[in-house]
Amino acid sequence: MLLLDLPPFLLGVFMLYWSLPLGAMLGKIRFWRLQGPRNDAYGWAIALKQMFQCKFLYLEGPELYTGGKYSTCIFLSNHRSWGDFFLDVVATEGYAQMLSRWAVFFVFPVFMTSVIIVRSVVLFKRGAIKDKNALNDFIDRKLQASPIKSLIVYPEGHRSTRQQSLPMKRGMLHFAYDRKYPVQIVMSANKESVMSEKAMTAGFGQTIVVGYSEPIHSRQFPTFDGFASRVQKEWDYQWERVYSSKLEDAKVQAPPEIDDRHYSQTTKALMVVVGSASLVLFWMTVYWSAKAGLWLLSLFGSYKSYITAVLVVYLVVSFARAFRAVQPLPYMPAVRDKGVNGIEPVHASKAGPDATPGGSTGTSGHASFAS
Repeated sequence: MLLLDLPPFLLGVFMLYWSLPLGAMLGKIRFWRLQGPRNDAYGWAIALKQMFQCKFLYLEGPELYTGGKYSTCIFLSNHRSWGDFFLDVVATEGYAQMLSRWAVFFVFPVFMTSVIIVRSVVLFKRGAIKDKNALNDFIDRKLQASPIKSLIVYPEGHRSTRQQSLPMKRGMLHFAYDRKYPVQIVMSANKESVMSEKAMTAGFGQTIVVGYSEPIHSRQFPTFDGFASRVQKEWDYQWERVYSSKLEDAKVQAPPEIDDRHYSQTTKALMVVVGSASLVLFWMTVYWSAKAGLWLLSLFGSYKSYITAVLVVYLVVSFARAFRAVQPLPYMPAVRDKGVNGIEPVHASKAGPDATPGGSTGTSGHASFAS
């Protein structure tokens, strides 16, 4: 049904591309406010949540680790689609930078320019840095220079819409362990129903189910292998918990309004320039696109009214489909060969919040309420 899926998908890409001026018009990105704290990156994510009319459901249990507000925490999330860009910022309440490839900047330069200015993203070139220590030092510098000290990481390494998790990569686990940073798993189901570039679909009014793990404090593990095994077990457990959950077992929670980022005057001035320019470019694009569309219709002469009627029916049917509720994919346990990534394979049902790797100390920290 690609033809019926295409208009909502193109609208979703359009909203993501122009999310900076759209977020400003919705009053969520107040780049014109030069006094007092703001939170432009979080406001950007909330604006997109509003545009896509997403509803977040949170599972009972641990909540967002508030230690990540004031010091570094590595949030581990499952990577499903382009929608992760803003959905995971909402799930972490704007307290973490995105770790992303430079390729994303060239696909979405408007909003990426703004998040670069407010230092809410760490961009890297895949394969460009062979020295992992150099890459880690680069990330350290980016975290230190930003008012946002935590990081969203996708340990599977690639976007995947499979029912089961991909094996976890160990690079950022080493980063967290060497620096004694805590990690928290932020698992979300149904993100691909909001936008899936692979299937070229977008949905509106969809429900996202979110579950948090207890924070896992790397300093409590004497060996990296013990820490990595513990994280893998918790990852498998959270995957099963979120993807096996029933929607009626989760609670609706409106995202809080958070304006607590103190940007420099230089940053604010740059945001005024970029924000104003994006508004001008947006309305120019809308104006000339409308003119081009009307010109194309005029080519049909006396058949213009019939073509218009067909297009209206097509768009109504297409967007009616996009507003249909999509249920999260059912749980399927990951099947991994022994020793993948150096981590012992674990069936998700055998791991839980209290599971500890052989001889290693489990986490004793408790998640805090973030709102």
